[in-house]
Amino acid sequence: MGRSVLLACVPWLAILAASFAVLYVLALANRARPRPRRLRRLHADQRGGVQSLSFVLTLPLFIMVLLLIVQVSQLMIGQMVVEYAAFAAARAAAVWIPARIDDYESWNRVFEYDVDDEADNQPPSPLGPTDGGMTYKLLPASGKYDKIRMAAALACVPISPSRPLPGIPAPPTNMLYALTNAYKSMTGDPMDSRLRNKLAYALDNLVVDVRFYHSNQELELTVPIVTIGNNTVVGIPPDKTEFQEGHEVGWQDPITVTVRYDLALLPGPGRLLFRSSVPGIVERSRAETNVYRDVYTYPLTASATLGNEGEKPAYAHYNLP
Repeated sequence: MGRSVLLACVPWLAILAASFAVLYVLALANRARPRPRRLRRLHADQRGGVQSLSFVLTLPLFIMVLLLIVQVSQLMIGQMVVEYAAFAAARAAAVWIPARIDDYESWNRVFEYDVDDEADNQPPSPLGPTDGGMTYKLLPASGKYDKIRMAAALACVPISPSRPLPGIPAPPTNMLYALTNAYKSMTGDPMDSRLRNKLAYALDNLVVDVRFYHSNQELELTVPIVTIGNNTVVGIPPDKTEFQEGHEVGWQDPITVTVRYDLALLPGPGRLLFRSSVPGIVERSRAETNVYRDVYTYPLTASATLGNEGEKPAYAHYNLP
């Protein structure tokens, strides 16, 4: 995680270095010197009108560069938080996917998944275990997916704006209640409205993508169809009870969670840095002006991979010779 954070922040560090270099050049152009004792005399001095004019001309650029430094610093902090959000979501996936929520989403089962057509898949061979494997994508329509997404949203709450924005749906009551109670127990301040706005923005500006990889060294996740003569036999080999097709995840399959969060930018430098899309992740519709609800945003992405913590089911045919 630390290495990925450093690599993601390298471009922003370069921008910070360039911004400080511009500030240094502007200071040299105005013959600025660190002389605090002269500030009092400068306040009452009426001379030097030409120098004052040059200062006034360069002041807007100077302030803009300062705001850019502040904004880039916020982007670096945001990238670190999103990296943690991806880890928190991957941790939630590794814990909740093996858990049992109800009769339908039982142990190691999810609502539904499908083959990831964009991945470099190597379909399993009917001749036996081979190299490679298949990547599957969870469909975002289940209780377990909601818990994974909630974990990422909670991690992004600290970098979300606290002011109310029009049109953003209210967050779930139970989640807001748990968040406010946890905050109040630590600080004594309920801060209900600000936490509500932060949580609502985090949920509305978050895209969570969950994929898992199943190796061809393991038994297939799908129930095979074998033709013997004129008869079609379903389930051999392996036994038809090996996996619930389209719902059961391999008990040790690595799970990769990719999080995209649209960070709210400052009004000034936000016009220069805003972006509306990141390739490779499901995109949300945006206006042609690339401004979402009067807020300039910049998409930050991060990925984390953890192994599934499920247990191998005790299917009867495992004990057969």
